[in-house]
Amino acid sequence: MLNVIYLSSIILGVSVQNIFKRQYTDKTSGKGIFVFGGLVSLFAMLFFVVTSKNPNFNMEFLPYSIGFAAAFGTTTLFSVLAVSCGSLSLTSLFTSYSLMIPTFYGLIFLNDPVSRGLIPGLLLLVISLILTNKPEGKEKISLKWIIFVFLAFVGNGMCSTVQKMQQIAFNGAYKNEFMIIALAIVTIFMLTFSLFTERKEIKIYVKSGWWLAILSGVINGAINLFVMILSGRIPVSLMFPLISAGGIIITYLISKFFYKEKLSKTQFAGFIIGIISVVFLNI
Repeated sequence: MLNVIYLSSIILGVSVQNIFKRQYTDKTSGKGIFVFGGLVSLFAMLFFVVTSKNPNFNMEFLPYSIGFAAAFGTTTLFSVLAVSCGSLSLTSLFTSYSLMIPTFYGLIFLNDPVSRGLIPGLLLLVISLILTNKPEGKEKISLKWIIFVFLAFVGNGMCSTVQKMQQIAFNGAYKNEFMIIALAIVTIFMLTFSLFTERKEIKIYVKSGWWLAILSGVINGAINLFVMILSGRIPVSLMFPLISAGGIIITYLISKFFYKEKLSKTQFAGFIIGIISVVFLNI
């Protein structure tokens, strides 16, 4: 039961974060990306500081923190940029592919068990993602959006992979300490870069979306903590496909009812197949 709560919280949290990113970019016309990313990282770091009990900083995990910082900074920056110049539903669904990176890491390097429903579930999930990401005839996809989404895809996938690597290397220890250092690195980088590129408008951007950044940061911290906890409870080759498939369902509902984005018949078929994939992944 606790695993279901963790998993549901992760799926819902990721989707809510995408709403906040969309709201922020709508308010700022897609600008102020670095200050927003810096504030998100800052409050995600504070989440781990507050939830940490008797922290013990072992510098042996520093390389993992640096690796996560690079991946987290990349996905934070380019996911916001992608949302600012493209469809929320397509951006969210395309980045769902990134969870295949830790999935195959688990299957290949960790020898995760292959359940009866895993292979057909994965195949259905891939088909679902392909169909749901197929644009309607009138919808234009720019090269800029493709580049932003690809970089967000790589960064997001490597975040989860580095987290799993760190937890294996330290037998599940130093969750909070590892994340505090990683997020501190991202915060310093983002806010420093903001001072050089957004100095004149920083006050405007902060005023427009400070509360969105705070909520995004706290939710992001909770998501990352739950991912690390859950990865020690169930195989990552099962966990991440479930998160991806669940994300399809939540993203569809958010895009349809909050942003009135209509899916084509092909995309709706992909949505239905995504639901079926969840059933197979749970067999």
